[in-house]
Parts: sequence; structure tokens; C-alpha cells
Amino acid sequence: MRLFIAVAADEPVKAAAAEAVARLRRADGNFRWVDPRDMHTTLRWFGLTPEEKLPEIQELMTRAAAQTAPFEIVYGGVGAFDSFEEARVVWIGLAEGLAAMERAAALLGRDDPRPFSPHLTLGRNRGAEATPGFVAALKAEPVLNLRRPVTKISLYASKPAPFGHAYEILFEAELAGS
Repeated sequence: MRLFIAVAADEPVKAAAAEAVARLRRADGNFRWVDPRDMHTTLRWFGLTPEEKLPEIQELMTRAAAQTAPFEIVYGGVGAFDSFEEARVVWIGLAEGLAAMERAAALLGRDDPRPFSPHLTLGRNRGAEATPGFVAALKAEPVLNLRRPVTKISLYASKPAPFGHAYEILFEAELAGS
């Protein structure tokens, strides 16, 4: 199974993200849009992982959560990897809470060589070049400024589905540090 640890989006964030996706769908972009019910901010990606590793990952999460106090994050504006003009992934980034997310990711053993850039993925490009209208729509998206408490981390399983991937939360650890 493909596993990752993330902070699940709360209902106000999901609703705001759904509104952003609805606006961007009308902007003629060739994207596979994420279902707002599945939105999350990844802390650590494990990829394909044998099921017998689950207890070890759960223990890692429990230890990291015990060392992490609840904190707040603020979702800000829309961005894109690599750029608005060459958007592979469209996302909503963090305006506040980056240091706390980085610390949690480090405690979870994040070892990706790329810089940590926590975000809420809205959609992935299906390979088409971004039209000027789509780029303009991305740039026109309002900044959300949605503040939310982070009180737990979740272990997700990602399973292939006809519409992309279906996510299932397998385990959650409450943040309990001081």
C-alpha cells in the first residue's frame, strides 16, 4: 500500500478549496482536480510500503506527536509547481505555521531531498500547456487567510481508483507535546 502522514484539512478549508477548484475548473485548465474531501497537507511520504511496517509507522507517529504541541496554521494563497505559466500542480500554500510543520515533518523522519513546501493540492496538470486565461485565473485567486488548529496527524493509505486515488485514514495520533 502507498502510505503518507499528513494533516487533514478541516471543513472550512475544504469548503474554501472546493470554491477555488470550482472557479479554476471554469478557467479552461486541463487538470485532474482533487476531491475536497481528500484534501490534506503531507508531512512525510512513504510510498509503496509493506503492511507489516504499519506498527513501526504508528509508533513513529505516536512518538512524534508526544513531542509536538498543538499549533496553528494559516492557509494563504494559490500557487503552482513549477510556476503559474508552467503549472504541474496547483495548490494553496501556508501563510503561517511553516516552522511548526517543518518540525513535525522532521520528527516524522522526512528525508526527501527537495525543500519542504507544505501545501494543499488542488489539482494536477494532465500534460497540457496552461492557457493565458488559466494563468490569469490562477493569479486572480483570492488569498484565503484560513486559520486552523492542528491537533493530530493522520496516516493515510492511497489506493488507485478510476478517478485518480482514494484515500483512507488508517491511524491518527493526537499532538500532546508542550
